[in-house]
Amino acid sequence: VVTEGTINDPFKTKMTSPQLLTLPLTAATAVQLLLPLLSLIYSVAVHIFLSSFNERSLFRFHHWNPIMIRAVLFCFGATFSSFTSSASRGHDDDDYDGSVQSNAAILSTQLIYIIATIIIATLSTRLILQTRQIEINGPPPPVSANLQGKVIFITGANSGIGLETTRLLYHQYNATVILACRSRARAIEAIQSIDPSWKECRYTNNNSSSSSSAIRLGNRMHFLPLDLTSIQSIQTAAKIFLEEMKMPLHVLINNAGVMLNERMETVDGLEMTMAANHLGHFLLTNLLLPKLRETAMNDKHPTKVMTVSSSLYTNAVRPSSRSSNNKNETTKWNNEPGIDLLDLQCQNKPYRLFVQYAQSKLANILFARELGRREKLLHGGLVQSHVLHPGLVRTNVTRNMPWYLYYPNLVF
Repeated sequence: VVTEGTINDPFKTKMTSPQLLTLPLTAATAVQLLLPLLSLIYSVAVHIFLSSFNERSLFRFHHWNPIMIRAVLFCFGATFSSFTSSASRGHDDDDYDGSVQSNAAILSTQLIYIIATIIIATLSTRLILQTRQIEINGPPPPVSANLQGKVIFITGANSGIGLETTRLLYHQYNATVILACRSRARAIEAIQSIDPSWKECRYTNNNSSSSSSAIRLGNRMHFLPLDLTSIQSIQTAAKIFLEEMKMPLHVLINNAGVMLNERMETVDGLEMTMAANHLGHFLLTNLLLPKLRETAMNDKHPTKVMTVSSSLYTNAVRPSSRSSNNKNETTKWNNEPGIDLLDLQCQNKPYRLFVQYAQSKLANILFARELGRREKLLHGGLVQSHVLHPGLVRTNVTRNMPWYLYYPNLVF
């Protein structure tokens, strides 16, 4: 466009608007501000969510280091976005003469802003992914010694932590795995997801028409029906393993568990959460201890019992005194940490999801520690007892949580 009274000189061309890249710069301003903000909010939200489940201390300084890094990036992005915003609308002053040289200077400035935007966006995206990988997904499992020939017995192996543990033991560590689960159909489904080439083969001395028989699923996976809420099922499973499967036992992983939002009882009249999470595993472990000791003596190497607990055990409290034995009346609590041995079945107090779950997880810890002490004292440490907290894991156990915890768990 040529101004009036001038010659159309390509080196002196004036334009109607100096805002050559207004739209790209406006988008750049938004990116410089929003992506660092999203990175900061995500990091803070994850930190608060993990703290609410006792995964970490809310106020411990080193946990805030990643948040501070993202806060610095946000401040830098906010500052830079103000300059970018000014650049997108600030070139219609007296210094702008419409020449090609002026336009080139504007383009150079805008190019610098766009490059800076790309850098900020890349850093922000990387930090978001880093938060998810480190805080949510966790690091990849370490490569350890080959477990070929070792027999691992896992309860609740058809879903969640048990399924992924089975997958790793089978593929990465070459172990033989006993999947002890309630549902045969779900166990078969789990096996198919681990090894599609599996073949079903019942043990020769089992009744082929019985749904309670152990099944060999391929060379290194075996299904054993087990319902931890039934004393009879536990005794039957242990008998089948010891008398029919006739295998050594190197590791018992007490993994299965439930979290119920209302009090329920098992067929044996026990409170369901305590029965499934602790009492069932207590009985199973004691029934399999002779085989664990026998294997340890034959291999001249300790065998292991690994019990999956939870950091939520810190929510376990016991009453200092009871104003009534009626569960519908008020019971005085002083929030003293500990297991309520006077009412382990939650019969004389209102049932609370997290309180009873915490009681069962604390029972896991106390059992594992006492088992280790007794085995070392009475049997020379033939069987080692370990208890672990797996971290905050997205499993089916969360399905009974309140909605304000269930839905964030799907994200975090």
